[in-house]
Amino acid sequence: MNGRTSPLGWLRKSWRTWRRLAREAHPRKILDLTREIREMAALAAQVCPREEAVQSRIQAIQTEMDRLAGHAGRPEFHRLPAGKRILLRQGLLQSREQLLETMQAAPTPTRLLQ
Repeated sequence: MNGRTSPLGWLRKSWRTWRRLAREAHPRKILDLTREIREMAALAAQVCPREEAVQSRIQAIQTEMDRLAGHAGRPEFHRLPAGKRILLRQGLLQSREQLLETMQAAPTPTRLLQ
């Protein structure tokens, strides 16, 4: 086939990718991710500057993760289409990365080099 994949091979690969993403977007996995982000936000509140804007943003993240964790445990959340849960998971992963970058950009608490 001149190095090209057959339509059936492409479909099989796409189906496997979709199923993998659907497994990763299982409500239990999303719940674990929200807990992880909530814990990271609690740490960020301790290491980030005490500026009002930064602290209010961290508080908003914690509140949102609490709300999402409450929703993820409900049966209605399990009935959400896999596509929506996949998009939610991708958004959570981006939020986690941004929170990590914010924590890494925070100034060191002391002036002395360790």
